[in-house]
Amino acid sequence: MSVEGETRPRRVDVPAPVIVEFLATTPLFTGCDRATIARIAPHVFPVEVRAGTVVVRAGTPNPGIGVVYSGRAEVRDGDATIEEIAAGGTFGETGAVLGTSPPYEVTAAEDSVMLLLSHEIVTQLATKIAAFSFGVARRLAAKSITAPIPVRPKSPGTAPPAPADDVRTARGTAPPPGDATRDARDAADSRDIRFVRISAYDPTPQVVSAVPARLIQQHRLMPLALRDQTLTVGMVDPFNTASRMELQRVLSTSSVTVVAVGLDDFNEAYVRLRIDPVRPGRGTRPPDAVSPDQLVFDQADQERDVKQPNPVGDEIVALASRVIAHAIERGASDVHVDHSAQGPRIRFRVQGQLYTWDQAIPASAGKSLVARLKVLAGLDVTERRLPQDGRLGVRVGRREVDIRISTIPTSRGEKVALRVFEAATMLRPLEAIFHDPAILEAAHVAIQRPYGAIVVAGPTGSGKTTSLYAAVGERTRTRPDTNVLTVEDPIEYRLAGVTQIQVNHAVDLSFAKVLRAMLRQDPDVIMVGEVRDDDTAQLALEAAMTGHLMLTSLHANNAVGVIQRFEHLSCARPLIGQSLALVLVQRLARRLCPRCSTTEVPPPIVLANLAAHGLADAGRKIALPRAVGCAECNQTGYAGRVAVVEMLALDDALRAQIMAGAPITELERLAAEARLLYSFRQSAQQLMGRQMITPAEALLTLA
Repeated sequence: MSVEGETRPRRVDVPAPVIVEFLATTPLFTGCDRATIARIAPHVFPVEVRAGTVVVRAGTPNPGIGVVYSGRAEVRDGDATIEEIAAGGTFGETGAVLGTSPPYEVTAAEDSVMLLLSHEIVTQLATKIAAFSFGVARRLAAKSITAPIPVRPKSPGTAPPAPADDVRTARGTAPPPGDATRDARDAADSRDIRFVRISAYDPTPQVVSAVPARLIQQHRLMPLALRDQTLTVGMVDPFNTASRMELQRVLSTSSVTVVAVGLDDFNEAYVRLRIDPVRPGRGTRPPDAVSPDQLVFDQADQERDVKQPNPVGDEIVALASRVIAHAIERGASDVHVDHSAQGPRIRFRVQGQLYTWDQAIPASAGKSLVARLKVLAGLDVTERRLPQDGRLGVRVGRREVDIRISTIPTSRGEKVALRVFEAATMLRPLEAIFHDPAILEAAHVAIQRPYGAIVVAGPTGSGKTTSLYAAVGERTRTRPDTNVLTVEDPIEYRLAGVTQIQVNHAVDLSFAKVLRAMLRQDPDVIMVGEVRDDDTAQLALEAAMTGHLMLTSLHANNAVGVIQRFEHLSCARPLIGQSLALVLVQRLARRLCPRCSTTEVPPPIVLANLAAHGLADAGRKIALPRAVGCAECNQTGYAGRVAVVEMLALDDALRAQIMAGAPITELERLAAEARLLYSFRQSAQQLMGRQMITPAEALLTLA
C-alpha cells in the first residue's frame, strides 16, 4: 500500500487483540474465524493519517487493501467525490486483487487511523481463505452496481460509443485512423483511461521528439509509443480537454491514444529523458548540449573555491568547466586527465569506449587544470606526492550530477580520473535495466521475498550498483513498510526513505563492522555495496539465511562462478546453498540508436561466428541489426548501453547439490537441464531480436 501526501502518516501501535476484534466486525472479514484473523493481525500496518492526506494516489502500482479503523475517507476522481468510506469500510480491493493501478485516489476526509494490508498479503489471503475471497467479491460486486459511470458529452457527428463488451476499444486500442473511428475511439478513451507506468513503454528519443518539448512541459504529457500512425501519449491529467485538443491540433495527421501516468512518474521521466523545451529542434545542434555557463556547483564546492588560494587563471577555470560540460553532454562515465611529452591529454569514456578529446589544449595548462579540479573537489592543492580522493556536485538545469575525483602521482605529474554519476541514470526502474521477460519476472519475485540473498555480479563498470539501486527502489515502492539499510563505499546516490552508511577506513569502519551493527537495527532489507572480504561474505549470507533480504554485489564472470567466489571467501557450501535466492551477472553492450538502426544480412564470416557461438543457425541467412549513425547519436549509431544478463535461480534440488559439494561444472549442467540457468547467449539473442544490439556486440559479450 503506497501512502503519500504532504503530511506523512505516522505508524501507531494498535494491540493485536484489538485489531482482531475490529476486523471481525468488518464486512471484509465476515465469515472468517477468530483464529484466522489472529494470524493476519501481525501483518496489518496501522497508520495515523491527517485530514487531506492522499492515502492512495491514482496510478500507484500494486496497491493493497485499506480498512478505515476510525475517521472517514473519500474516493475521489479529480474534484468529484465518488464514495465516502466510514469506519469499518475498505478501499483498494480492485487494484490489490488484480495487481493493477487504481484509477481513483483515496483521501482522508478527517483525521483517521487506517489498517493497511499489502498486495502480497491480500494475494495469499485470497488464494487460501475462502471467506476472505467471498468478502472481497461482495465488496467488488457492490461497487460495480453502485459506482457512477462517468459520461462525457458527445460532440455532433460523433459515432456511437463502443459497446461495453468491446474490451479492445474500451481500453483504448485504436482502430485504423479515420475521422469516424477516431471519434469513436476518443469517446471510449474518455470513459475508460488506463493508468500505466512510463518505464513499461521505455520511450525512445524518436518517439519523444514526435511532440514539441514545450507541449510536454506545459501540459505534463509524455509520448510513449508509436505504432503505424497511432501515438500513445501518457498524460498526468488525461481528462483535460484543452490539453487533448492542443495535442490533436499539433498531431493533426496522426491518431492519438491517451493513457494516464502519475505526476511523480512524469517528473522522473522528464529528467531522465533530458527533455529541454528551450533547446532547438533535434539535429540542429548536438544532442543534450550543455553549455559551461549552465554548470552550477554545489554550495560546499563554491565555498571551498573561495577559501583555497586560486592557483589558476580564468582561462583554466573556463577549461575545467568545458571538460565537465562535455562529459555531461556526451554521457561519459569517466574522464581521464593525464600528461604526455606533448602536453596534457583528456580522454572520455562513452558507452564503454575511450576516446581522446579533439580540443586543442596548451601544453602549459596541464598542471593548472589538475589544480583547478582539486580545488573544486576540496583536495589539498599543495600535496602532489600522495593519491587523493574527493567529490563535487554539479547541477545543469534539472539534472543533478555527482562527480568523484581520484588523483595519483605519475612520472609526468598528477593524473586525475573523474567518475560521473547522474541521478536520472542511477535511479532507473527494473524495466529499464532488464529487457528479458524471464529475468524481469524472476527479479520481481526475488525482491518481494522475506529473506534470501540476491547477488549482482559482473566486472567493474557493468552497472551493478544501478541494478542494486533499482531493486531497492522497487522494494520500497511496493512495500513502503520495509526498513532498508545500506552500507556502501562510496554512497553513489541518496535514496529517499533508505538509511545509508558510508564505510570509513580512517576510523576502521569496515563493511563487516557496519553489517554487524545493522543486524541490531531491525532491518527488513540490507544492501551491501560490494562483498570484498571473508568476514563480510559470511555475515551477508548468514543475514540472508536468518530472515533478511540481502542485496549485494561481487566480481564473478558467470552465474555459477558466484558460488565458487563465495567459496574462495571462506563460505561453506551449506551456507551458500541455503542463502542464495537469485544470481544475476551483467555485461554491458552498446545499445543501438533506435532512430537510425537498420537490418541487413551480415557477411558469411559474421554468420559463421554467430553460429559457432549458438547465436544463429548454421547456413541460414537472416537479417540482423546494424548501426548507421545520425545527428541524434552523434553519427555513432549507438545511444547508451544495455545489460546482457546471465541469471541463476535456485530450487530445492539445486540447493541440495550445492550443499552436497557437487562440482561447479555439474551444478551448471543441472541448472541448465532444470531451466534454472538463463545464459548470456539467450539474453544476447533476445536483445538482437529486439534490435537493441548488433551481432558484433553480442559476440563481444560472449567472448
